[in-house]
Amino acid sequence: MQLSSIKNLVVLIGALLLPLTLSAQDTDQQTANGTDNEAAFQSWLAEFREDALARGISAATLDRVLPEIRQQRQAVQADRSQAEFVNTYERYLRRVNMSRIEAGKDLMEEYGDMIREVSAEYGVQHRFVVAILGLESNYGSFPITEPLFSVIATLAFDGRRGEMFRNELYAALEIVDKGYATPEMMKSSWAGALGIVQFTPSSFLRRAVDHDGDGRIDLWTMGPDVIASVANYLSSTGWRDDQTWGREVSLPPGGEHSLPAPQSAGMTPEAQCRSFESMGAWRPLADWQQLGVRRADGSDLPTRNLPAALLIGDEGDDKGYLVYRNFCSIMRYNPAFRYALSVSLLADAIDDIRD
Repeated sequence: MQLSSIKNLVVLIGALLLPLTLSAQDTDQQTANGTDNEAAFQSWLAEFREDALARGISAATLDRVLPEIRQQRQAVQADRSQAEFVNTYERYLRRVNMSRIEAGKDLMEEYGDMIREVSAEYGVQHRFVVAILGLESNYGSFPITEPLFSVIATLAFDGRRGEMFRNELYAALEIVDKGYATPEMMKSSWAGALGIVQFTPSSFLRRAVDHDGDGRIDLWTMGPDVIASVANYLSSTGWRDDQTWGREVSLPPGGEHSLPAPQSAGMTPEAQCRSFESMGAWRPLADWQQLGVRRADGSDLPTRNLPAALLIGDEGDDKGYLVYRNFCSIMRYNPAFRYALSVSLLADAIDDIRD
């Protein structure tokens, strides 16, 4: 074989071996990074334990919970790709489908008397309570199986919303420390939300209700505690049971581009709505009527002069929704327009309410 041919063969063999060498190096680096990450996590847990003790969480509870915590990296991925913010309206609103509507009606068939009675005690129309359960956990049928403490600790350690989840971890430990639930009961979604109602631990402490008076708050089994807790949550935000959420509307000729700029001068919204600035201007229904907005079927808007904001769907679809103050209460449950709109439309569908 000629010398030049031998040199070429050596170069070729080297090129073929290079990816294997790099792959091995990458694997070693990944292993080292993983080891460093786990060491940092354990150090973080040790520091957190001292803070939790200083906050009054018992050593017995911490010794029971913290050694069982494991990093759940899938929770980090889920936290960065929440459907409420990455999906279009058209795609997200597919959740309001016949299967979910019929399941809501079935729930009312089975538990209707209890749901109506408990919801009424809190001044909240029952259909909104049921619809929230439908969106949060498919009325309790969706498996809520993730280890809450591991999920929240991972998200707190991750840092994107570290302070928020650190506080949720304190709250979760307080739930166990006060005997409201055992660590084994504390199962959650990848977002760290508890039970059928999908409350954060801090919401559990503030809003959950032992409605049946049995000495514990059961958010994992369909019953009075579940219904009362959701109704209490909405009621605590100033819910008005003499109003609905809003309505789908048709836009004037020219669609959204024919209307004033979303942030143009309007009226001051109620306190519960002021933080949702991206809703744009709030105007009386009479003003929207004058601007050419109509009910979905083209008829005039109601004459009741409620303050309303106009939400526009996906760019170019010319779909609009006039929303009232109760919509802001639903947003307090989950601060995403798509979520609140899905709850609202599902609530109307469950009770066969048509505009």
